[in-house]
Parts: sequence; structure tokens; C-alpha cells
Amino acid sequence: MKHKKLLDTLKKFFDSGTRKREKQKSDIKDILKKLKKKERKLKKKLNTEKNINKQKRLKQEINVIYAQRKKGIKLIKEL
Repeated sequence: MKHKKLLDTLKKFFDSGTRKREKQKSDIKDILKKLKKKERKLKKKLNTEKNINKQKRLKQEINVIYAQRKKGIKLIKEL
């Protein structure tokens, strides 16, 4: 291993803050994938729903999930 690469590896190992941030990013990305999957499922359900009250409820749920995803993406960029 080159000296620079070895030093970078050691720095990452001893810098626990970096490891925590990387783990947080990974966890948030997993959650975002699940939210996107749930959003798609609700959109499909919305397209087939005939009851207006249920449509409104589904739209509201979709909007909440969308907002949560946007917050998660913003958080990842900040980390």
C-alpha cells in the first residue's frame, strides 16, 4: 500500500465521527428506499381508488411521505 493510502485508511479508522456519518448516510438511504417504495405503492392504490374520501387520504399520505423523503435527501447532503 502506498503511504498516502495507508495514512488515509488509518485516519478513517481512528476518526469515529466519519464512520458514524457514513453509517448514518447508509441508514438514511435505506429508509429513503423504503419510503419511495411505499410512495409508489400508494400512488398505484390512488389510481385504482374510486372513493373520493379515500383518494384524499391517500393523497395526503403521499404528500407526507414525499416531504419526509425530501428532508432525508437534504440531511444526506448536509452530512
